[in-house]
Parts: sequence; C-alpha cells; structure tokens
Amino acid sequence: MELKETLRAISNDARGWLNAWAKDFTDAEALEPAPERRAPNPLAWQLGHLACVEDDVSQLFSQDPEPERLVPDALRVVCATGSPPPTAATRYLPLAELRTLLERTHARLLALLDTAGPADLDRPPRVANPYFHSLAQGIYEAALHENYHVGDIGALRKALGKPRIG
Repeated sequence: MELKETLRAISNDARGWLNAWAKDFTDAEALEPAPERRAPNPLAWQLGHLACVEDDVSQLFSQDPEPERLVPDALRVVCATGSPPPTAATRYLPLAELRTLLERTHARLLALLDTAGPADLDRPPRVANPYFHSLAQGIYEAALHENYHVGDIGALRKALGKPRIG
C-alpha cells in the first residue's frame, strides 16, 4: 500500500471509530457532563474541537489561495486548541450540525491528500507550527488526535451510563 492510501485508511479508520462511539448521543447528552463534574469535556466540545483541528490542518497545508474556514468563529472560540475550558454557559452547534461540519472538514482534509503528489506529502505548512511539520505528518497526527478523543468519548459513555461499544 502506498503512503497516500495508508494515510487515507488511517484517517477514515479514526473517523469510523469516532462515529461508532458518538452515534447514539442525544443533543442533551452531548452537553453532559456538567462542567463541575470530573469527566472529559462534553461530546459537543469533542466534536467541535476535532472539526477545528481538521480545519486548521487544512488551512496549514492548502495551496494558495488560502481556503475559507469551515468552522464558524463562534464555535472556534469555544472549541479550538487553547480555548478556555467549557462552562455551563458554553454554547455549541446542535449535534446534526456538528456531524455535518465534521464531514466537511474531513472531506477537505482528504481532498488535500488526493491532490498531493509524492513531493507534496513532505511539504511544510504555510506557517510554522509546533505540531504539524509536513502534509503527510499533519494528516496522520490529525487522525491520531481524533483517536485520542474517541477515548474521551468512551469515558463520557461510561460517566453517562451508556452501553459499551465493541
């Protein structure tokens, strides 16, 4: 298997796990647990955060002109890397909109991979970044990061009494 196919498979595999572990949350459950409980951030935050990261990686490695951001500023403020911890006042998009946004950010990221030639996979980001050093590594790290958050979603499932997956 060549590198592009491997990266696509890894990215799609991470998205498959995310979808499996998050598919049965209701909009109300996606806002749990309350911030004062000691548990991972709510599912709505997790999904918004993953959309922000994919959007950021796409921005870092897209060719000119820089594409329009897919994640709305209001969501980016509460879910982007470095955003403040969520509170009871934090507002998110409804789950259906978060899922649609994730489909769009994932499609854009994979479109970058599809159009990349072998040399493009080693292309550095348009702006230096401490986490992402090449297009291939950025796509791989975004998938690895997504799987990390699937673990958080597993902990959320347990905290909410939801059935185990797998």
